[in-house]
Amino acid sequence: MGNRHAVLSLSTLLSLVLCFPLSAQKNQQQPGQQPSNLQQSVPAPTLRVTSSLVFLDVTVLDKKGHPVVTGLTKDDFTITEDKKPQRIFSFEPPEVHTINARSSDGNPEGKAPVTILVLDLLDSSFEDFAYIRYSTRKFLLAQPEQLTSPAEMLVVGNQSLDMLQGYTRTRADLLYALDHLPAALPYKHMSGSFFWERFAQSIDALQQIALQNRGIPGRKNIIWIGHGGPNLYLETIAFPATMAEKLREYVHLTTNMLVDSRISLFVIYPGLSVGEVGFSLSAEQAQMIIGDNDPFSGDINFGLFSNETGGRLFYNRNDVDAEIKRSEQLGAIYYTLTYQPDYVDPDGKFRRVRVSLRDPSLHAVTKAGYYAPDAKAIINVQQQQMIKLADAIHAAIPFNSLSLSLGNVVRHPDSRTAEFTVFLHSINLDFLPTEDGKDSVPLVIAAASLSNDRNVLASRVQHTTLTTASQDLTRLPIVASHFQLVVPFPKRTRTIRIAIEDQNGGRIGTAELDRTLIDAAPEAPTPAPQLMPTTPLPAAAQNQN
Repeated sequence: MGNRHAVLSLSTLLSLVLCFPLSAQKNQQQPGQQPSNLQQSVPAPTLRVTSSLVFLDVTVLDKKGHPVVTGLTKDDFTITEDKKPQRIFSFEPPEVHTINARSSDGNPEGKAPVTILVLDLLDSSFEDFAYIRYSTRKFLLAQPEQLTSPAEMLVVGNQSLDMLQGYTRTRADLLYALDHLPAALPYKHMSGSFFWERFAQSIDALQQIALQNRGIPGRKNIIWIGHGGPNLYLETIAFPATMAEKLREYVHLTTNMLVDSRISLFVIYPGLSVGEVGFSLSAEQAQMIIGDNDPFSGDINFGLFSNETGGRLFYNRNDVDAEIKRSEQLGAIYYTLTYQPDYVDPDGKFRRVRVSLRDPSLHAVTKAGYYAPDAKAIINVQQQQMIKLADAIHAAIPFNSLSLSLGNVVRHPDSRTAEFTVFLHSINLDFLPTEDGKDSVPLVIAAASLSNDRNVLASRVQHTTLTTASQDLTRLPIVASHFQLVVPFPKRTRTIRIAIEDQNGGRIGTAELDRTLIDAAPEAPTPAPQLMPTTPLPAAAQNQN
């Protein structure tokens, strides 16, 4: 913009939710110098696990590791919480976990488990991600044309979590989404400077998936194809005590969100070697027996998340498509038990849940427990904002607290994506001073392709920060910033809805693109991927036009 006193810059770097000094790390890749735009705290968890019913989706395995499908009743199971026996309130055998015959193609109703395929570009090398795409396609081609239960596909990219295809039972929909996934260079994996961003983005992706599925009944199985976020060693890094505690609170919140949404995490490492030392430890900890203490008291990695949620981690195998199928099978054959604790002490501590069987030759696999509410916890503003933004995307009414408009629409038929410009007006943006003497406002940008009944067919969410050096915020230009978005639009898309939230003031604005406008837009090939800088740039140094 021409006015040098009111220039705004849009930082496309992810706004992290944690900040720690980088020192005393061992047995892992050094992440490099700490980026300057990291936030200074992590909100404490406020997910309230009260004395309501606790759901346990239990896979029972025999001595050979095969699922036990029939022959068990409620009397064959025993549940304890912190070693205290619990009365089983309800019991469902595997045969009732089937799709509702009246369910529409993309509606995950009934008691059938759903599958969430997550392709991990963020934490994979270029060669590994090519193999991930190949193996996922091979798995899908082996499935029937109509899947036995709904599945969706997401990709964790360099800057955002994108839903390539929402829940569907049509195999062709998933194959099309996979085949038209635009090429991208995993620049954050290529540079150790992005260690902290990869860590936060990976765990944030788990939170977003849990939030997306919070109202859907039944079990959900995330099949995460890739290494997940880098391993973090809490006991070997010289963190200040308060920072380590905030990290644990962040992980406890994520765990409870997964548990509350009845999600199990299956992780598949591509190739015959786990590579980095951190991934090797993650693989080992995925197999360990969780004791009575907090499973995340020492390390944080995806192996522990898979173990805690009743999933599994596969590694040192070259048949990734077979491991995807194995994950789907383990997550599809299960018993559901519920119980109601008499009292949950609000001390924020881990509650160890165990399920045993009368037959000692059988082994129960389920979530390891949950974290009790903490009476001293502060309100989790971040989680509340995520929920508000999700509601704004699904709503049919406009949100006008922020003013935005869309234009310059271009279709990319080769990837079935729409590219357009978002014009964000400065009115109602809540700029706050920063330490460098400027003013900034952190934003969350969500975009979703919606069907006629407002179901999400594809989506992406990313964080960004708007900064200004203006000394007079009352004289900002009408359009504070404009930037490009690219959003997939599956064939059942009827509208693309954009929601932007000002994280300082909590205001939300929305705008929509009707399918008729997208179909009438000019065509162009999908732009080739560009290699991004290997080190993060300060926000003020970017987009200074």
